[in-house]
Amino acid sequence: LKGDIPIGVNRNSVDTWVSPQLFNMHKQAGAPPDMFAIKGQNWELPTYNWEMIKQTGFEWWKNRLNQMSEYFDTFRIDHILGFFRIWEIPLNQVEGIMGNLNPSIPVHINEFAEKGIWFDYNRFCKPYVTDSLLWDLFGEESHWVKANCLQIDDGWILRLKNPYLSQVYVDQLFNEGKISERIRNGLFDLISNVLFFEVEGSNQTLFYPRFGMENLRSFQELDETTRHKLQEIYVDYFYRRQDAFWYRSGMEK
Repeated sequence: LKGDIPIGVNRNSVDTWVSPQLFNMHKQAGAPPDMFAIKGQNWELPTYNWEMIKQTGFEWWKNRLNQMSEYFDTFRIDHILGFFRIWEIPLNQVEGIMGNLNPSIPVHINEFAEKGIWFDYNRFCKPYVTDSLLWDLFGEESHWVKANCLQIDDGWILRLKNPYLSQVYVDQLFNEGKISERIRNGLFDLISNVLFFEVEGSNQTLFYPRFGMENLRSFQELDETTRHKLQEIYVDYFYRRQDAFWYRSGMEK
């Protein structure tokens, strides 16, 4: 008999209840966008706290494999790449597009200056909102969105109010019948209309590029020179430095 082991476990499983320290309960595993899921996937499974697992000699995983061997002659691990890196999504978001690779080498703020880019945190890391974008997303409902979900900063800049920065909160409003499907989907798109995600606890010094940022209105409405330089940073993050990171890690092991 051949068994199948998923890389993750359910958030409400006995494993997370008994050993919560082995998991990042404030994160979710998923997958980045591809041709099958243009917004990515959110599996809603907590990611592993590998440092803590390592301190136990990987006892939890050894026990899991030993237990499976009681029932199966052989087994496969679904998404075995998760042993090395995972697509990780904050707990307050719904769509996989809101995630980043973990572990990975983030972009340091100095890298923007090295390319001659003035790093505008509010422009790059906060949802980009304009009147024309609101109309394209919401149509006649844009007036309601502007009155209830947005605030004006610095006298003219449109920003989402704090509660509406969470896709989970927006989804809850939809499930309660308080907003329409179009408003929910449009707010999801606004929330994800950012170029970079700040690394938690980095004090605005480390950032992850938002996957597929070249397709965003936030990106497309930048000047051509800035777009080109940001694209270089994007390609370097996803297609160069991660491969180098894993090559070095493999050599060290």
